[in-house]
Order: sequence, then structure tokens, then C-alpha cells
Amino acid sequence: MRIGLISDTHGSATMFQKVLEGLFKDVEMILHGGDIFYHGVKNLLPSGYNTNSLADMLRSLPVPLLITKGNCDSDVDQMVLDVPIQSPYVFISVEGRRILLLHGHGKGEDDFAGLVHKFNLSLLVHGHSHIPRIKRVEGALIVNPGTPSLPGAMGPRKKTAGVFDTVTGRVFVQDIESGDIILEETL
Repeated sequence: MRIGLISDTHGSATMFQKVLEGLFKDVEMILHGGDIFYHGVKNLLPSGYNTNSLADMLRSLPVPLLITKGNCDSDVDQMVLDVPIQSPYVFISVEGRRILLLHGHGKGEDDFAGLVHKFNLSLLVHGHSHIPRIKRVEGALIVNPGTPSLPGAMGPRKKTAGVFDTVTGRVFVQDIESGDIILEETL
């Protein structure tokens, strides 16, 4: 199964559509790491900011969508979605792979490693920093797919999302605009 990994869309319908038409065109599930609609007080409006269009796209996805609540998400956001915004974690098992999804606000490296150990995870997916990364911990992978909307000032200024293939164990993060794979690991 190919699972789309995305976080921190911050209301950009344009960039979410670009991800759907490209990287996510053949995924069978999408995991969203939060900060869905609101751009946040410290951020500029992202290109293509249109929360109503983004909500329409999320509601009409042809594949299952699992979402965890980010620090910019509010209870009112749930009113425009037909899937629950789960908080603080989404825990699933797919084809023998244990996956934990969380936003990551207020969490550090030790916290992520502790969750990998505690839940015997194959994959921990988080967002929040907008900085794409893949890190190996205890045989698992910790992945931040970055953001397709507001690239982080501290990391590569690339608009990104990722994919996890449960059969091969391959995880990669792709630059949405160039199509280049910028990070890749295999479980």
C-alpha cells in the first residue's frame, strides 16, 4: 500500500491540489500531520490560500484520510470535515507496519524516540517544523514530510510531501515543484 504523508497545508488549496495530481495520484491512504486550514499568526498567507476549497478537496478524497490536530487547528475546523481530527495521536497498523501520526508541537527528539520504543513503531510521522526529514531510530523511521505550503526558514525552502510504501518499506520526501526526491530511506 502507498500512503501519502503530508502536514502543514495551512489552507493552501492550490498546493494540496498539486500534491494530489502529482505525488499522491496513486496513494491508497493519506496521513495528514495537522495545521490543516489556518496559516497561523506568525506566517504569511500561503499561495493559493482558500480554506473552503481545501475543505471541499479533503471531503471528496477517494481514499481514506487520517488527520491529527496541529497547534494551528481549532475545534471549529472539524465542522467542515467529515473525518475526525484526532488529537494528540493517530495510531494505525497497516500490513504489519505500526504507524503513529502526531503534529509534533512541543515534542523533541527524545519524545519521538520514546514513542517509537513504547509503541514498537515502524514509522512515526509528524509535522510542525515545516522542515522535511527522515531519521532512523531503533529500526524505525521518524518522518517529517515538511510542508507543501510554507517552507521552513531553518530548512530547505522546498515545498514538500512524502510517500510510504508498506510493501517495500521505502519512504521518501519529494519537492513538489521540481519533482526531485530530496530524502529517502527504507525500513
